[in-house]
Amino acid sequence: MKRRKRQRKKHRTTLKMTLAGWGFLLLSLLVGLAAMRTTREMPMMFILFGVMLGGMVISLVISRGMVMKINVHRELPARAWQYETLYFGYFLRNTRRRGASLGLTLQEIAPLGVEDSRGYCVHLPGGSVFRAGSRLTAARRGRIDLKGICLATCFPFGLAIVKRQISQPASLVVWPGKGIIKTDLLHHGAVVSSSDRPSRLQGGQDEFFGLRDYRTGDNPRWIHWRRSAGREAPIVREMTHPVPDVLLLLLDVRLDESEPLTEWLRERLLRFAATVIDHAMGRGYQVGMALAGTGEMKFLAPKSGVGTRCDLLDALADVRDPITITIEQLILRLPLVSLRNAQVLLISSTREQIDPNRLMQLASASRHLRILGANELDAVFEDNPLAWEENV
Repeated sequence: MKRRKRQRKKHRTTLKMTLAGWGFLLLSLLVGLAAMRTTREMPMMFILFGVMLGGMVISLVISRGMVMKINVHRELPARAWQYETLYFGYFLRNTRRRGASLGLTLQEIAPLGVEDSRGYCVHLPGGSVFRAGSRLTAARRGRIDLKGICLATCFPFGLAIVKRQISQPASLVVWPGKGIIKTDLLHHGAVVSSSDRPSRLQGGQDEFFGLRDYRTGDNPRWIHWRRSAGREAPIVREMTHPVPDVLLLLLDVRLDESEPLTEWLRERLLRFAATVIDHAMGRGYQVGMALAGTGEMKFLAPKSGVGTRCDLLDALADVRDPITITIEQLILRLPLVSLRNAQVLLISSTREQIDPNRLMQLASASRHLRILGANELDAVFEDNPLAWEENV
């Protein structure tokens, strides 16, 4: 049987001379020219010329050996907010048993719209592990594909920077940037009503439901001693869980070619919707959303929890052209069950073009309806300052 040859991984390294390196190289060439023109100190000058070139070669060999023996693993969260700093880290492992790696820098090979700072590792002994911290800021929303990491060093003499590109594909979901809600858009509290069934738990933030006889396993602290006086079996207070209020967002962000800043206004509507979702879920609301897309409607039923919050914000991050469904078609496709006892917030870039009959139908089926257009956001929403700087 033929032995299979081990396939070695090909690591791509690049070389970039520093300003000091170019000066050192120029000085070496001048020393070489001087050695050719002089006769008396010719041997000494050639020796000096050889030492200078040898020092540069040794510097490149040492630098390349350091970056080739480092394993890098990125620790990056899956989601981030637009215009906010995301902190993450790199785990570096020196695979050499002896010999340390010094002066290491790490940087993302990031696409447009992502600004990141470098991570540093000053000294990494052989066989050790180090975590280098870094951070990045995403200026645009959506799904960003990170290609890899650039590991570099200029040790020992700083004459040249040896870079190694490490392929580590990763996807980062950037949510629309958060702003500040100026007014209270949520008209009701999140614990207005209660369920008609008793809670299994006897404690916490539950509401009073009624009295019943004591059963085995009940918490003795919930015994109603005043009502239990003169009875053979104690009386226990029974509690019920409060039912959170429901918020349903209807999002219409179709582009209007007649306005020059429609693209920026649509992004502002998305940032407002993301801020409302984060604010409502922080107050205990069950939040749902209906979003128009390309030939289909994306509907997320009102729920609570971290998973629902991520699904809603991911849907806002994935909004892209073309959007073919109108707001009237969106209202017709809504399930009537989700509109019961729900506060409906309609966010539209073309409020004036909505059919009044559809709005009346939506208002009658829901608990409360409020409509906000792009021109009305200034009264209720304060946008992120970095978004204004980008628009200017």
